[in-house]
Order: sequence, then structure tokens, then C-alpha cells
Amino acid sequence: MNEANTSYETGSDSCSCTWPLIMVLAALLLVNGVQFISILRERSAVQQVTTNADQAVTRYKLVSDKLENLAKDLMRLSLTNNEAKEIVTQFNIQMNQPAARTAPETR
Repeated sequence: MNEANTSYETGSDSCSCTWPLIMVLAALLLVNGVQFISILRERSAVQQVTTNADQAVTRYKLVSDKLENLAKDLMRLSLTNNEAKEIVTQFNIQMNQPAARTAPETR
């Protein structure tokens, strides 16, 4: 009965299980860190695109208003000036009436 001879190497068993777990955890942390940095960069790019789009809309409104005013002036001038009238007819410039508001339907 030599059961006392069976020895367990507790130090090496716990060490051999710990290092793979630490490596897996480190790999997960690394991957999550890279994804987090990528998300921050994408967020910054989206904010930049949003800012650029807002600026483009502002410029569009400004140009649209100026063009509308120019067309109105040309239409008024075409009543008294033949050259302006030729331009209006050649390019078929027309002023659209604002859409009339309709009453909401009641059910």
C-alpha cells in the first residue's frame, strides 16, 4: 500500500491552466481595444460628414435664395425690357406659385 507515493504537482498544474487563460483574456482585450479605437475613428468621420452636409445645405439655401431673387428680378424686368423678355422666353423661366395649404382631413 504505497498510496502515499502519488504526488500532485499543484504548482505546475495551476500554472499550466492560468497562462492560457491569461493569454485568451489578453487577446480579447486587444481585439476589443482595436474595435473601440475603430469605432471612435468612425464616429469622428461621421461627425465630419454631418458637419460638411450641414454646410452644403446652408450653401444650397443661400444659392437657391439668390437664384430665386435673380429670377424674380428678371421676370419683373421682362415686363418693360425686350432683352429680358427674350431671356425669359428662351430659357422658359417661370415662377411657380406657392403651394396652397389644404385643410387637414377630419374623419
